[in-house]
Amino acid sequence: MARIVIAWELGEAFGHLARCLRLAEALCRAGHVVALALKEVRLPTAEPITPGITLLQAPLTPQRSISGRHRPVNYADLLGHCGFAEAEPLHARLLAWQGIFSQVRAELLIADHAPTALLAAHLAGILQLNLSNGFAIPPNVRPWPSIRPWEEIDEQSLITAEQRLDRVTGAAQRMLGKMAPAPMRELFGAPPILDTFAELDHYQTRDNGCHVGPIVSIPQARQVSWQSRDGSRVVVYLRPEVPGFIAMLHALAHLDAEVFCVAPGCPPVMARRLATRRLRIALLPVDLSLLLGEADLAVGYGGSGFVTQALLAGVPLLLHPKHVEQMLLARRIEAMGAGRQLEAGSDEAAILTVLQAMLGSLAHQRAARSFSRRHRQFHPEQAIAQARLLIEQRLAGGAQRYVAKPV
Repeated sequence: MARIVIAWELGEAFGHLARCLRLAEALCRAGHVVALALKEVRLPTAEPITPGITLLQAPLTPQRSISGRHRPVNYADLLGHCGFAEAEPLHARLLAWQGIFSQVRAELLIADHAPTALLAAHLAGILQLNLSNGFAIPPNVRPWPSIRPWEEIDEQSLITAEQRLDRVTGAAQRMLGKMAPAPMRELFGAPPILDTFAELDHYQTRDNGCHVGPIVSIPQARQVSWQSRDGSRVVVYLRPEVPGFIAMLHALAHLDAEVFCVAPGCPPVMARRLATRRLRIALLPVDLSLLLGEADLAVGYGGSGFVTQALLAGVPLLLHPKHVEQMLLARRIEAMGAGRQLEAGSDEAAILTVLQAMLGSLAHQRAARSFSRRHRQFHPEQAIAQARLLIEQRLAGGAQRYVAKPV
């Protein structure tokens, strides 16, 4: 039995929280004592938390808005926009994290996009293990690679970003009495747990880590079905903050297909105005697996959970990413031939044209079905079991020797 902290510090959406919860439940069943230190402590369901799990609020990390002129070039640069720009506030958060570790007497930290917690655990002599869908764990190459491969970014810019990060983290470590500060890349050197498939890893240069497949968690959700047995069917998962949200819904309403759209955060008045007889809009979670099983196309913004669920069902994707993480994933989908990105600034007519082309694309359908066939034996419980094995081997000191079969 071990005392484990699972930390989530940066990033948005339900995926981080779901992943942390499922893993905590599995570790508790195995006899471990688990504390969840989370950026967002509002749980997705009203069900009580599993006995043996302690729920804690993670120290809040400030995030600067990213302007078009100062977009981060790699993960080190991204952290500069997410609380790693100045040493003094970073020092304060390190103390707060160490207080959490002391309170729960942590023996292992599992970091899900939690770089401050990772550094604090290193300074406290606590074992660490990174867990992510890929983006938040840069590969073990020097310098850390560009997160904008579609732009020309020179190597010196990548090196400079990492040096800038290490100056800040070094100063914060010296404030805590660490006279030989550890560079941040050392905290990402051990093989991580990657809860995705190798084809969907955001980085193509990774030579370590174990792809266990998605650790998904679908809350109790309303089951819905298609209204008609004839014609094309499109499943949509969008948020109103996605650029062009209104234009996309208008285009979908004019598509010769039945459309079911899940739009969390959409105001009810707006949803009623945009909905039609063939375009239904849900504001609360629904069981998408039933809909995707009979869908011809999936439309989203590039969230890894929805993307993976669609591909496992053999459904091609049209993606309209908002953040760089989503853009990287969309490029991986395009490289497989299982979907495409919508061009930024597309108007309603252009969106409708792309939707019609996607519904008629046999090549995209074949690529998506090929992905589904390759992973037809996969089940989320398999990913959880493999992740738990890796965690327990890390506790036993054997993480470096374990080699997982890619999924």
